[in-house]
Amino acid sequence: MVFKVLQLECDDPEHTFLTERELAENLRFPLSRLVGWRKHGGGPRFTKFGRTVAYKVAEVNVWIDEHTHERIGDRPARTMRSPR
Repeated sequence: MVFKVLQLECDDPEHTFLTERELAENLRFPLSRLVGWRKHGGGPRFTKFGRTVAYKVAEVNVWIDEHTHERIGDRPARTMRSPR
């Protein structure tokens, strides 16, 4: 069995963006979940270029780190996020 690791790697994560469809495919989440998170909060930070939604790889990796647990019942490990 092959498992896909939830980690996105690229040469320049600060300047590399994913479309919402690319992110949904990478995380193996339905696109509707990303839409819901954008409306109600809880997902990775996103950028809008006009009507186009994009996710910066660096922000997605921060979000993944913030939702990483050591064991069931633990609160997610918190990482320092740069000021907005």
